[in-house]
Amino acid sequence: MTENDKQHPDTQQEDLFSKQDIDTTIKGLEKASDTWIDQAVEKTQAISGNTYIKLDCGLLTVDQINYFLNSMPFELTFADDNNQFLYYNNMMPTKEMLAGRKPSQIGNAIAYCHPPRARKGAAAVVHMLRTGQKKKFRLAVPGNGPDKCILHDYIAMHDEKGRYRGVNEQIYDLMPDIKWYLKHTGQKLVDDPDAAADTVTGPSQHEGKVENPDATTGPSQQE
Repeated sequence: MTENDKQHPDTQQEDLFSKQDIDTTIKGLEKASDTWIDQAVEKTQAISGNTYIKLDCGLLTVDQINYFLNSMPFELTFADDNNQFLYYNNMMPTKEMLAGRKPSQIGNAIAYCHPPRARKGAAAVVHMLRTGQKKKFRLAVPGNGPDKCILHDYIAMHDEKGRYRGVNEQIYDLMPDIKWYLKHTGQKLVDDPDAAADTVTGPSQHEGKVENPDATTGPSQQE
């Protein structure tokens, strides 16, 4: 065990490599395959298009669900409780995203969605969400600068029985909303000489010394 592991013992309990199957795992497929999603669709005979799906508070077609999720003003990522990356909303081209992702990453264990240096921090965040220590964890991307305020919100998901079912990650730039608010209220931002800004590490100084789980590259960068 390294000194870093001793500082983050939760990383020993959280499998970011998705080695075990769970009740929703599509078995018999190689998770790291670039064509995982195509193989999974064929194996499950997954529905698409104008087929209706009954939701807990609505009835939509698959197409309508895609329209809805792709219109969200933030990037969404779904990783299940086995730490397998299963979905992101296809709201814009990869190069324009704050945390660029691509279809070939779908199905990967989330360990491969983070650079190695960020995995211990990611494991600690997931473990806090899994164990109920946190319902939501917010991280500011280091080096945002005056024109950007990029945030990653990691939100625990649960089923109707309260069982942990994975992470809903939301990524967005808060600065356009801040600028809109200042313009419409006639206010402005000023420096607070008494504040100690956490501009480099984000919430790591406030949430049990958790390292930045995405480092500076976002959760989409593979090895």
